[in-house]
Amino acid sequence: MELTLPDSERVLLQQAQRACRGQAGYVPVTVLLMLDQGHAAARVAQALGVDVSSVYRYAQTYQLHGLAGYLRAEQPGYWGLLTSAQLAGLCRELDQQLYTDCRAIADWLAATYGVRYSVSGLTDVLHRLGFSYKLTTAVPCQADAAAQTAFLTDTLVPLLEAAAAGDAVVYFADAAHPTHNTRATHVWTETGKERPLLTVSGRERVNLNAALNAHCPTQVHLDETDCVNAQSTQRLYEKLLAAHPQGPVHVICDNARYYKNKALNAWLTDKRLLQVFLPPYSPNLNLIERLWKFLRQKIINTSFYRTKGQFKTAVLDFFDRLDEFGPELASRMRLKFHVLDSQSNS
Repeated sequence: MELTLPDSERVLLQQAQRACRGQAGYVPVTVLLMLDQGHAAARVAQALGVDVSSVYRYAQTYQLHGLAGYLRAEQPGYWGLLTSAQLAGLCRELDQQLYTDCRAIADWLAATYGVRYSVSGLTDVLHRLGFSYKLTTAVPCQADAAAQTAFLTDTLVPLLEAAAAGDAVVYFADAAHPTHNTRATHVWTETGKERPLLTVSGRERVNLNAALNAHCPTQVHLDETDCVNAQSTQRLYEKLLAAHPQGPVHVICDNARYYKNKALNAWLTDKRLLQVFLPPYSPNLNLIERLWKFLRQKIINTSFYRTKGQFKTAVLDFFDRLDEFGPELASRMRLKFHVLDSQSNS
């Protein structure tokens, strides 16, 4: 028999399957998932140790009553205080709303279902359902998944393949402006104890204009400057051309105004260096953004620098020590890119 689940229901059932493994609700949930994967009813029955008639009954119940009715028809209890239908509602709520603490979720459950959980009990339930407490991911509201996918397929992948074959060199370029002001960050520390980190109130910045070799992440060319502009970018490009005296050099960059400066583009007219512009609002496709994050984690957010001079020295010294971080950089700089879609977050 054939059964195809909507994506949203498939996700909910997969969460339910993880949470009730080894318990009474596992079989009804897994029956639907296996049928959705194209397994024959007889194969599902054999794998789960039930009668073929039970498989058909589960499928017919789902087709007649939908997922909510199907879950209500199952025996409650394997979710603890929540029934299967209430679990589905909780998962939908967490997918649609942002909750910063368990108390707010517990209040929602009490108001919606009259079910009360302690914070520790609800935390355990959320972990069983496959949820974890983590930072949100910032997504530009103008991010266009179609434009990003087209850029990856039609432009970036062919360029990277040409570079891997030795027919060109590909760099990712961007500017960064580290501020002399340590920020709190996540570190491992003994439970029940605070881990203080001294800070300063300074706002002075170090202005960096850099380019990272796509196939050699420890090869970074840098122009430290008072102001990142077309002149700074030209100096950076001159370093790239000097490092690669033959063949084309492609620079993947965003749409900052200094990259499109008339004087800079006039200078590039007879050069081997070609700028390749990312789709608007696509920092996720710029490999060097991962380097800036690594710089913050290694140098900026875990150490205290009393003066701007000490801070600047530490930041610039980082680029002289890139070979020390080779294995870590290689694991972070894999040429795999995630596409952002603002529409899925609207």
